Amino acid sequence: MMKNIYYLIWVDSIVGFRKHNPTRDDWKFTVFVTNTMCNALNVFTIDVLLNLCGVKISPVKIDIIPIPMLNSFLGFVINYAWIFILLNYFLIFRKDRYEELIKKYPNKNGKLAMIYGLCSALVGYIFMMLYGILG
Repeated sequence: MMKNIYYLIWVDSIVGFRKHNPTRDDWKFTVFVTNTMCNALNVFTIDVLLNLCGVKISPVKIDIIPIPMLNSFLGFVINYAWIFILLNYFLIFRKDRYEELIKKYPNKNGKLAMIYGLCSALVGYIFMMLYGILG
C-alpha cells in the first residue's frame, strides 16, 4: 500500500518534535508554522522556476506597513503560505486528526521531516537569491 508523503512528513514532524521536546506545550504551533513555511518555500521555488522559464505569475505586492521587511513577509504569506495554512489546519490539526494519522503512518523520529525541512530551506534560500539577482 502506497503511503502519502504529505502525511508521512507530518507524522514524522509531530512524533520527532514531541520526542525531542517532551516539555514543550507549544509543539502544535511550532510544527504547524515550520511545516507551513517549508510548504510555502517550495511553492515559491516553483514560482521562481516558472519565472526563469518565462512564465510570469504576478505576486501580490504589499505596501501597507512602513517597514519594508514586514511588507515582504506579509506578501510571502499572502502569495505562498495562506493555502497551506488552511490545508494543514484542516488536514492535520482540525479535530486532532494527527492522532489518527500517527497510528496509521510510520515515522523516522524526525529524520524525514528534518531532511524535508533542510532541503526546503536550502533550495528556497538559493531561489530567493536567484529571484533577488534576476528579479
